Amino acid sequence: MPASKSIALRAYHAPDGRCIHYAAACLRKEPGAFTGATFVNVDSDIIGRVKTCWVIFYPAGPNRRLLELILARYAPNFDCDRDVLFLCINRPGKGGTSSSHSLSNDENVSPEQQHINTTCQDVVTIMDYYQIPKTSLFYMCAGSTFCYSFAAKYPDRTTGHIIGVSSWILRPCPSQLEGNTNGDDLALPPIHSLTHRMAMNGLFGPKWFVSNLASGIMSNVNCLFGLLPETFLVNHFKKTLSTHERIAFDKHYPDRGGVGLVEDLMWMSEDGSDGEGSIFVNSQDVNIENACPNSNDGNAKDISVCLTTQQELGLIYNRTIPTQKKVLLWHGTKDHMISVAGSEYLASAVPNATLNKVMEGTHQGTMFFFPDSVMMSLNSISSEV
Repeated sequence: MPASKSIALRAYHAPDGRCIHYAAACLRKEPGAFTGATFVNVDSDIIGRVKTCWVIFYPAGPNRRLLELILARYAPNFDCDRDVLFLCINRPGKGGTSSSHSLSNDENVSPEQQHINTTCQDVVTIMDYYQIPKTSLFYMCAGSTFCYSFAAKYPDRTTGHIIGVSSWILRPCPSQLEGNTNGDDLALPPIHSLTHRMAMNGLFGPKWFVSNLASGIMSNVNCLFGLLPETFLVNHFKKTLSTHERIAFDKHYPDRGGVGLVEDLMWMSEDGSDGEGSIFVNSQDVNIENACPNSNDGNAKDISVCLTTQQELGLIYNRTIPTQKKVLLWHGTKDHMISVAGSEYLASAVPNATLNKVMEGTHQGTMFFFPDSVMMSLNSISSEV
């Protein structure tokens, strides 16, 4: 998929010297149309004018360009009488965004917590640039930890509305559950795949080793794809889908045997270490020579966060997250990466959460071809906040 001119690839020089790369798009309802959107130019003239916003937290592996794939599905179904801004921000150490600052002398802050803290601060920085007072939150898979951390750290900057698809669930620390009789910490059933459980239990080596190994694989995914026939990759992917997901796949990729999927995946990984295509919105206001470096450690930090426990991150679902107005979750019943029992656990822990089970839905299929009800919820929340 070639980069769309409708999606603005932008970068911002933060006051602390960090560079933040992000994607932005503003939707406006087609005049006279029942549904469907035109894209409004994301330039300085929208600053302070657009108040309705969604921040997208992507999974481990992809980057801000996931916004394009989401809006390619959602924009034709857009139905809101106000302009809506969508922001998807590259996390520290990914796609040109500066890595997190070095840890302070505070021994209570882990590298994973620092990664999350910086991610959340970057979101606030970009919101402030566009003068967005509050935002709704949307996430997929491993974006969940960053989403709920933002809701916990900046409750005054959220609308209280969260949409989550194929949620990655942090496990509680077993030692914290032993002897716990007051119900503060909820026990988690076995929900992760065998491979993930082995990684969490250290069977593949220390967390830093596993994280960097996985990061190396992610960074070379395009090279790996290039070594295999495209039809083989497509057929392998389709085998993991349910029957109705295969129908959606064929509808979305009707030509050339579906190899457009491989092209989309490779395109979505091409953001690279330098934030290719970004236009700085405030380069004239800062000393670029003082910019903090990008150490390309974002993928490794993301994986490390996924392997960490709720207690280690200070994100205990049933205690840390402020009460939201509405948390809507979608999870496939045939998800073999994170069982739907994980979202059942999350829905029981987070107040005002509702779980929508996608029958026969798989992990990737639910994210790639998310149900129409997700788009309906995007419309209804955008219209009411």
